[in-house]
Amino acid sequence: MIARAKTRTNGKGREVQAVKILQIGNYPPPACGWAIQTKFLVEEIRRRGIVCDVLNINENRAKKSHEYIDVQNGLDYLAKLIRFAFRGYRFQMHVNGQSGIGYLLALTAALVGRFAGHPVALSWRGGVHQKYFPRLDNLWLRGPYELLFRLSGRISCNNSQVKQAIEGYGIDPARVAAIPAFSRQHTAFQRTPLPHNVETFLQSHNPVFFCYVSYRPEYQLPILRQAMQRFRQSLRDAGFIWLGFPSKEMPAANDYANSWPLPERESLLLLGNVPHDEFLTLLSRCFAYVRTPTCDGVSSSVLEALSLGVHVVASENGSRPAKVITYRESDPKDLCKKLIALTQNYTQAREQAGLEEADDNIVRTADWLLEEPSWNAKEKELTQDFASAD
Repeated sequence: MIARAKTRTNGKGREVQAVKILQIGNYPPPACGWAIQTKFLVEEIRRRGIVCDVLNINENRAKKSHEYIDVQNGLDYLAKLIRFAFRGYRFQMHVNGQSGIGYLLALTAALVGRFAGHPVALSWRGGVHQKYFPRLDNLWLRGPYELLFRLSGRISCNNSQVKQAIEGYGIDPARVAAIPAFSRQHTAFQRTPLPHNVETFLQSHNPVFFCYVSYRPEYQLPILRQAMQRFRQSLRDAGFIWLGFPSKEMPAANDYANSWPLPERESLLLLGNVPHDEFLTLLSRCFAYVRTPTCDGVSSSVLEALSLGVHVVASENGSRPAKVITYRESDPKDLCKKLIALTQNYTQAREQAGLEEADDNIVRTADWLLEEPSWNAKEKELTQDFASAD
């Protein structure tokens, strides 16, 4: 539902327009890490009585809905940015360094925001191993992102490593805030019955590994497959669940898996995007979580798994939590070795799994976005905490 602006009275007794926020990013359904965080943030901002609407650039962006503003094409995107800018909205743009199209969308929002006199608040997603970021050694890649950062008003990112990388583009450290994307809201869910095919797979395979993936190079599906083949030489009854594929990727994912020999194909269950409650219910039922990309930095799904007491085996990217078992990127032998070691020492490993209660980083992000006084008081303390955690 598109919210309507409220008014407030200024110090001179005049009625003035209250702040209005336009979130530009993925929005559920379907669910994904970005979309879930955006949903929580929208709810928090609206809880404070602030107008907050969403310009949806997720895969369902062209579908009309009362929950968000649709985007039909590039011209429609630009027209809606201009319309909302001149209605007094401030933009918050969600972006990372993996997509050229995503960069262009962010740059467009930053330019419109500047022309309208309200520089965009940029929310940077992912870690320091992304396709186009940080690339300080390449002028052709450095220049575009430096332009985006300079056009933005303020920038938030996931941890101090990314903050330092952004500052490497010549950006004033005071403009960059390190606020983890993961928040206590991520772990609140209602256990839900699983579909029959999922329940059947869980009952007929042991152990079962949960893999949150997409059909994109950074998820290294051929490497994951090789590790699975090696692992099943030791444990023939093992199963792997690949889920998270956007609808546009499912045909390619099915074609890829259907080309495998039958025994190997039967060890895999392919799923698309699922609701957050179902996602966490299924995750809690699995033996362990395998995370392959290195571009994700501190992944919310990794922290969700740890909070459920589910062990995580993930590619090493320099940002993994201490309790994560890491393997060398692009090395199926090392991944298989870590999976075998986990199964052999699972009781001891399970005792070591877990995560302390998460902070309310949605509130912190809302404070940062709305420039609440509480953020200024916390910033030094938070920066020190994140530096020590990394």
